[in-house]
Parts: sequence; structure tokens; C-alpha cells
Amino acid sequence: MLWVQTAHGLYHPNWKQNMQFAIKVQQIADQMYPGLFRPIILRNARYNQHLTTATSIIEVGATGNTLDQCLNSMKYLAAVLNEVMK
Repeated sequence: MLWVQTAHGLYHPNWKQNMQFAIKVQQIADQMYPGLFRPIILRNARYNQHLTTATSIIEVGATGNTLDQCLNSMKYLAAVLNEVMK
């Protein structure tokens, strides 16, 4: 289920556009680097994503990753975002 309002009642008018952007990023990433990206996680909070369209939070790495691994992965994220923005 997708939420238009958060649990705190904060309005988020851009959620559909933001979701479409996130899906596009995910699709391009899956084409370019299958398995690199984890699935999209939906939250019922807006994290300033209501301020404009095409706003997403992209987390790089996890507790099991080193800083070097995260930094190395940025070239792949940059390539995906470059393709998305064409």
C-alpha cells in the first residue's frame, strides 16, 4: 500500500512522482548491474521528499560493508543515475 499522508498526518503531494522516479532508477540499475540494488522500501514518512519531485533516499552500504566498498560502489550508482537522467 502506498501512503499519501504519513502516520503523523504530514501531506506528501509528490509521492507518486517520487515513486515513479525510484522505480525508474531501480529498473535501470537492474538492467545495468543485476542484483546490485536491493528492493525499494516504502515508508509512511516523507523525509523532506515532499519538497520537490524525483526525490529519493538512496542508502549505500550497510553495517556489513566497509567504507571502501561503499565508495567503490558509487561509480556504479553514478552510472545508473547518469543513464536515468538522459
